[in-house]
Amino acid sequence: MKHPLFSSRFPLVAAFVATGIAASLAAAPAPFSRPAAAFVRDEIHIGINIGNTLDVPSGNETEWGNVPITREYIHACRAKGFDTIRVPVSWRKQFDRDDPAHAIRPEFLARVKEVVEWCLDEGFVTIVNIHHDGGDDGWPGAWLTIDGEHEPQAERILADLWTQIATAFRDAGERLVFEGFNEVRKARRYAGPNGNQAGQEDWNGGKVYCAQVNRYAKAFHDAVRATGGNNARRYLMVPTYGAAFSENACSLWQSPDPGSDRIIADIHCYEPGDFCLWGNRKKYDAAHTQRRLDEFFPRFKRCFTDKGVPLVLGEINADLRYYDDERREPNDDARIRWAAHYVREARRYGFPCIVWETGGPKGMGLIDRTSCAWTHERLVETFVAAGRGTLADAQVEAWAKEVFVPHVEPVYEASETLLRWQVGGEAGAYGSCWGQTMGYGNLNGNGKALRYLSATPEGALRVDTKGAGGNMVHQQFWADRSPAARKAWTAYAKTHADLSTTGRKLRFTLTAKNGTSALLSGFFVVPGVKGRIEFGGEPGQPGCVLATPDKPVVTVELPLPDGALDPKGKGIGAELKFIPGAWGQNRPLDAELSPIEIR
Repeated sequence: MKHPLFSSRFPLVAAFVATGIAASLAAAPAPFSRPAAAFVRDEIHIGINIGNTLDVPSGNETEWGNVPITREYIHACRAKGFDTIRVPVSWRKQFDRDDPAHAIRPEFLARVKEVVEWCLDEGFVTIVNIHHDGGDDGWPGAWLTIDGEHEPQAERILADLWTQIATAFRDAGERLVFEGFNEVRKARRYAGPNGNQAGQEDWNGGKVYCAQVNRYAKAFHDAVRATGGNNARRYLMVPTYGAAFSENACSLWQSPDPGSDRIIADIHCYEPGDFCLWGNRKKYDAAHTQRRLDEFFPRFKRCFTDKGVPLVLGEINADLRYYDDERREPNDDARIRWAAHYVREARRYGFPCIVWETGGPKGMGLIDRTSCAWTHERLVETFVAAGRGTLADAQVEAWAKEVFVPHVEPVYEASETLLRWQVGGEAGAYGSCWGQTMGYGNLNGNGKALRYLSATPEGALRVDTKGAGGNMVHQQFWADRSPAARKAWTAYAKTHADLSTTGRKLRFTLTAKNGTSALLSGFFVVPGVKGRIEFGGEPGQPGCVLATPDKPVVTVELPLPDGALDPKGKGIGAELKFIPGAWGQNRPLDAELSPIEIR
């Protein structure tokens, strides 16, 4: 059967795959025969992470807004030209802590194995790790911690988990790479060896912290090697302290097997940070980008590749930002120019990059995981071409101009509407809407209430459990992340010169549908208000805005406190609790909440 990568749908991909296969048949090295540096040079050019899925700490792939990983999604990544895929996996709730061997749940390990085998079948270099088991939240959740207390126990757990994972993949070929852990660092609550770091994050590292990460790396290495088979020679990836790029993190990193040619170092480098991650820089600045890379890339060369240790930049990307307040003008043109600059420079140093991807159109998402359509296709193509060394300057500029959305001053119609509801779509699962359900079957946890919520074209919010009984749908909305809600507030502010609150009220209507009843309580956050405007919730009662079959439409008006409206304010939001008539009756919900108006 003809492999789908050779189909006419992907002629360019078919060409490079066919060429690569022909070359490999001519002089294919024996499996595991190359040193890690040669393996990385030959096989890893540009990769992608399957983020926010198997790495969800609960083990529920859909909890952070994605669908379960599919073979079609993995194929789409390969067809786009990525040659490496990183599969982050969180194990913290998937093993028995009371078992001396810390046995992993068989069904979870089977699911991980299924996904990894799909990736290998597609021809990917596939990296599987232990991900959110390490973090600054510390023991017992992030058990792979540095807190001055639990490190010996964590080393035993780490060895036990890797013994089981490695055994499951003992016979896999050289294209499967194990990464020992993710961003292991000091627990936030730990005061540190000098007693002065309680409550602080630490991404810099020091001798004590880095030495502990090195011990974790040794426990990982020894456990894998002891399982035998291909694991005796498998390439292993070991992050720095916190996967960070400080001088301490890099210079104090130690190979778990000094002198071995089987070890690959790993760093996560979202730089420039003010453009990629934590700041608010929206425009690409070539000089600023180069200054930041000049600060770090020579350090990486000195600490790793100059010593014969290959380095992979295991996470890179830049958050989507917008040039305008209504979020109609994305900075994809800037991200394309940044991606070309960053990946080319990394390639010049010999550091292949693996793009962090979270699904959908927002944040660092690049692909709709359901349809497998790329949501930022030209950015993806920039990453791939730059990683493979085939990206021309003219192509960068052509793609940047193609995606640029020119600014058009919007025309606003006078409106009394402060907030139109929006769920999913443009808002994204974690855009204007996130939250949890309580009491509806097994649906508990962030994001799961989304299946019950939708928004009408008029901006009303519908909660419909489609006949399922339960106790409550609890949802939070942050409208400053929703284009529709931001537009509604901007329209109101632009068309009302007087934003005084004297005599003004928030007004909304709750409607119970199809013979159901609905209680509603919660609060609103509006611009300029310190605190919340609460409604419902008498002592001992879950809510007091009640719509019933006898009175299905209820309108509520809440007085606005002085100074509640600020035209520059962006803190529009709400927390809502929908209850089916009365607490504990486990009835279906079917209700509609109107847009929020100011009267």
